[in-house]
Amino acid sequence: MRDNKTNNQQLLTDYLLGRLDPQAEQQLRLRIEAEPEFKRACDDIRNTFSALDLAIQAKPPANLIAQTMARIRSAKQTDALLAREQLTHRDVIRPTFSIREIAAVAAIVLMIGAIFGVSFREADRRRQRIACAQNVSKIGAAIMSYANRNEGHLPSAAGANDRWLPTSNQPAASNSKALFRLIADGYLQPPTFQCPAVGGDSFAVRAGMTDFPAGKFVGYSYQHSIGPRGLSVEDKRIERVREHMAILADSSPVFSGGRVSAAGLARQASDNHDQTGQNVLYLDMHAEFKVQPAVGVDGDNIFLANGVTDYKGNEKPTGPTDSFLLPAWSPETEAVQPQQRNAPAPGQH
Repeated sequence: MRDNKTNNQQLLTDYLLGRLDPQAEQQLRLRIEAEPEFKRACDDIRNTFSALDLAIQAKPPANLIAQTMARIRSAKQTDALLAREQLTHRDVIRPTFSIREIAAVAAIVLMIGAIFGVSFREADRRRQRIACAQNVSKIGAAIMSYANRNEGHLPSAAGANDRWLPTSNQPAASNSKALFRLIADGYLQPPTFQCPAVGGDSFAVRAGMTDFPAGKFVGYSYQHSIGPRGLSVEDKRIERVREHMAILADSSPVFSGGRVSAAGLARQASDNHDQTGQNVLYLDMHAEFKVQPAVGVDGDNIFLANGVTDYKGNEKPTGPTDSFLLPAWSPETEAVQPQQRNAPAPGQH
């Protein structure tokens, strides 16, 4: 019985940390909905994670170790004085610390400091992941609002050129123009498109802009959207798999700087969160942090076109349920919009 309880706890922990494959995750969700006791166990573990996040909010002083060692030295000096005093006053009994004891205490303090250091670094990562997830959710809400006003279609980057990576004599269409529509139409402000784990400066939106001024201003990858119409939330072919159809995530590790990254093809996560995973937005507009990329429909790798290993820069999704998240910005922007990137800020000449 105890082993079964332990297995359930481990299973729920893996679920809440996004470690399960889509099929196992779906089965677990059904079980949570059907079994009240199992749901309570899930809520308990989720609340525990939340409590841990709160418990490590307050950082210790940066000079904690130095302060502790200073007090140990002070205590050593005091005990030395008392020891001399003991020579003339036999009734004073105060043992002194040995060098070995001080070294042991120092080692413990250093170990505690190292543990705290690791804990707070992980806490920072968790806070950044949460802040990033909030950005992703906001983008999802804006995408849905856009779709509601555009016959169910998600934002697209219209254009005759279907290339998303440039060649020596062919420019690339910018996939990020689709996301920029959400800014141009007033749904979101530019900072929402910057992953908090990466950071960076924002930019001023000016009349006539149709894209982000540079890649540093957008930290997310978006479903291939180069064409006349974007993916439709009303497409019957994906109606039953919306919760598994990824449409946006932290920046793709596969395509960087206008070229295919050979190392990125084997990479398991975005660079945004130190390659520990990525926040993923699905077509039903829920967001989850996933530690590996095979989290689309039927385990589809969300950063690659299904079955494609050799990329020329003009590949498209191989089917309606194929998530293919492209870099959200293209070097074409440098050639097309240099005046926007270099334009003076309001009030400057």
